[in-house]
Amino acid sequence: MAIDQDQNESKGIDKLQENLPNPEDGSTLRKVNAKPYQMVMLCCFSAALGVGYSAQSAYVTPILARLGVPLRYLTFVWAASPIVGLITQPFIGSMSDRCTSKWGRRRPFILAFAIGILLGLLLIGFGRDIGLAILPSQNTVAIVLIIIGNGILDYGLDASQGPARAYLYDVTPEGQEQRAHIICTILMAAANVVGYTICAIDWDILFTRGDGSVAMTSVQFVFLISGILSTIAFIICLISVEDVPLQKSKQQPTKNDPIASNAANGISDRKVDVEITTTEDHHSESESCSCIKSVFRGFIGIPKELMFLVIMNMLSWTGFITFFVIYTDFIGIEVYKGDPTAASNSTAYGLYTAGVKTGSWAFVGYAIVTGIYALSLDFIQRYISIRILLVFGYGVIGGLVILMSQINSLPLVIAIGCSIGVNFATMFSIPYALVGEYHVYFKGDPRWQNRGFGIDSAILNSCFYVGQLIVAFCVGGIIEAAGSRSAAVLFSGVCYVAGGLMAFTITVLPTNDSQDTERKIESAKENVEKIETTV
Repeated sequence: MAIDQDQNESKGIDKLQENLPNPEDGSTLRKVNAKPYQMVMLCCFSAALGVGYSAQSAYVTPILARLGVPLRYLTFVWAASPIVGLITQPFIGSMSDRCTSKWGRRRPFILAFAIGILLGLLLIGFGRDIGLAILPSQNTVAIVLIIIGNGILDYGLDASQGPARAYLYDVTPEGQEQRAHIICTILMAAANVVGYTICAIDWDILFTRGDGSVAMTSVQFVFLISGILSTIAFIICLISVEDVPLQKSKQQPTKNDPIASNAANGISDRKVDVEITTTEDHHSESESCSCIKSVFRGFIGIPKELMFLVIMNMLSWTGFITFFVIYTDFIGIEVYKGDPTAASNSTAYGLYTAGVKTGSWAFVGYAIVTGIYALSLDFIQRYISIRILLVFGYGVIGGLVILMSQINSLPLVIAIGCSIGVNFATMFSIPYALVGEYHVYFKGDPRWQNRGFGIDSAILNSCFYVGQLIVAFCVGGIIEAAGSRSAAVLFSGVCYVAGGLMAFTITVLPTNDSQDTERKIESAKENVEKIETTV
């Protein structure tokens, strides 16, 4: 009897180590631990984003340049989404932490953003023809529709990462956060390979009729197939694993409750695809605590560990967005010496189009590098510290981008474009995994106790919006003042290098086995005491 009791207690400790952080309003949560195949399915949201980002980064700037949008205002197109995102993203993160929908806390938000992404892709792809059908003599309506579509797409792609990453964190077993985000990066890289390959192929040949007209242009097909693929990926994500609803009831578990009883004893009397434990929140905060108060507290009381991470990510995203917005346009104008405003049958326009296609093929190489490096990260981190990886992924790559701004050699430009994959694999996985690790490691720290992962993920995600605003209001003026796209590339490299320097301030958690084991045992004991007190 004593031996069986000790074994049950040991199993209970192992289960309790995978409990979710408590929600802010004192509600009851059940923790769902996803199986490996379910984690891969859930991470398909990043594949949906990869397809959308590919079409957007390769075509939006050339489309608007072709429609005659002045250079000074070209980057302003990217301003609407980050302004709305900065205002709404933290609230969305807090709302998803507190959502009581029967469909779960995160999935309703992911579904809404998936619909917006599909709508944005279709508007960009078909906006020019719709606009010319409404007002044949001018491009005004076409430009407005494409700008609206780009804003919806951009906001959906960015904002969906908050609830999606929180969903992933909710179901990831403790200690597997880094691996989960690496899976996301690998799937996004694979989606980028598909997306940029679609962008690089000349689809006009496929849809050309006998009289020389085309049933569907390359641009239209690219955005249509991108919308279909992203929708399929989001559906796989949404059906991957149970998103446990937030229960408002504070009823204590009883012996007759099979789920609570089995979770407390670390056993299960039925075979299911997920392992379920229960946890009860004992915060003293009132349930009526508003979302605004939660967001305000999230920003005002931000711990220094998260603050340094946010600054580093903001600088890196600024460099990354600048590079991607200008890259294909840079190759078409600075390397191929083409002109996007020339007549469609002219040599200058043909050179520009060839440059854009070359840039799309370079992005295919970037996606491949992203996938390979992401696959290697788990192994590399055994021998190289996270801080060094951040310095390399931001600072060293930034130095190469600065070199590219000074030497417009096509092989060099393509090679550096591919190397950006190292930066993206770093930026898309390590910072988000660090936030998850901080929530586990510092859960006994008063600065972190009342913080939800949803809002902290949203705060980190807001760095993207800040980067977009900087690009929107600064890069166009930099290009116009310098008279060359090379100035924007130089600005991108400087931001990268600054992010690499900020990496020296990042808090890296200890990886010593004895320290980690001691922390887990102590955490398990605290959780067991809480359950015993509740019972």
